[in-house]
This record gives sequence, C-alpha cells and structure tokens, in this order.
Amino acid sequence: MSKYEFTMGKELDLKVEQEKTLATPCLRSNFILKGMYWTMDFLYGKEVSLPKVKVLEILARYPYWAWEKGGYDGLTGLYARTTDPDRSKVDHCRHYVWLGRYSQDNEELHMLLAEDLIGQKGIELSWLKHYLLPRIMAFVYFCLSHAIFFFSPATSFYMNAAFESHAEHEYMKFAKAHPEWDNEPVESKYFEFYPRQKSLADLLRRIALDERDHMFHSMHEYEKLTGKTITG
Repeated sequence: MSKYEFTMGKELDLKVEQEKTLATPCLRSNFILKGMYWTMDFLYGKEVSLPKVKVLEILARYPYWAWEKGGYDGLTGLYARTTDPDRSKVDHCRHYVWLGRYSQDNEELHMLLAEDLIGQKGIELSWLKHYLLPRIMAFVYFCLSHAIFFFSPATSFYMNAAFESHAEHEYMKFAKAHPEWDNEPVESKYFEFYPRQKSLADLLRRIALDERDHMFHSMHEYEKLTGKTITG
C-alpha cells in the first residue's frame, strides 16, 4: 500500500493544487538532469511555452519505455529456462511492464494535447528546433534511459522522480503566468482519451498533477528498492 496520495480520477480544486505545488520545492536533480534543463532552456527559452512542452513530453516517455523493456527482459530471463519461475519475481517484472506502459501512454497523451493546442493557436514550429533536434535528443535519451535502468533501476526511479517534480512545477508556473487562460475554454480531439477540462489553465494544472502522480510512482519504486526516502 503506497503512502502517496495519487490524484488521477479524483475531484480536486485545481487552483488549490497549483498553489500547493508552487509552495513546495522541486526535488533535487543530478548533473544529467541539470544539463538537460539547461539544454532545453538554451534551445527553447527559459519561459515555458507549448512548443517547449511538446519537446519535453517527447522525451518524458523514454524512462517508462526502459522500465517496460526491463520488465519484459526480466520475464524472458525467468521463462527461458527449464524450471518454473518464482511467482514473486514474475510479479515484480510484470509490475514494471504495467507501470512503464501506463506511464508512457499518459505522457504520450500530454504530447498529443500539446500538439493539438499548438495547431489550434496557429503557432509556427521550426523544422530544426521542433523536428530534427527532438529526434536527436530522443535517441540520446533513449540510450541513456535504458542504460541507467539496466545498471541501476534505483537511479532510474530517482532521476525520474526529480524530472517529474520539475515538470509538475513547470506546468503550474505556466498556468499561473497566463491568468487569462482561466477564462479560455479548451477543446481537443484527444479528450476522447483524456479527462475533459473546463479551461486551458485547468488542462495545464491537470497535466501537472499527472506529473505529480508519476513522481510519486517513481519515489515509491525507489523506496522499495533502497529502503530510503527521497526527501528533496
């Protein structure tokens, strides 16, 4: 039983949750994540924008893909033998598959929503900054995410908790920086798959809470592996 309070499916005052986020410091990031944030700020500006969000969400899926693949690799190792595998080990691998798949599907919806909003607002994207560079960064982050999870799952979970803490704060700051979006209705073809929100600001806040949930999942997995608590 997790000690964390997950938000998906709950009725919450999103403005209250925004202030709660902004009153809480981000988790401490390591040098790899700090380098990633610096690169994003250098290429796409320090201020949050929908094009920057889209690139972040492209990258956000890769740690979860690593977890899913790691779970499948574990199952392969358990079943590619002549003796029956231990059920607890099987359940452990299947949990990584489920958590990775669920999380990357959620991040994919964030990316699709950002792309839809960019199109609706008529924002022009650069071929270099929004097509070529994201592909290069995604390949690098793919390799890095899989290597980190292979050698140290605990490090992968810690890094992802810190990354999602950063993302939660970025979305909440984005919503706060645009109070006019509280009165802007939002529509998307992807609301077929994602909880419909009343305003653009509420959509950003809801996505921020998804990132908080991902952070909590990562913290929980880190604590199961290490017996230590992530405190900041």
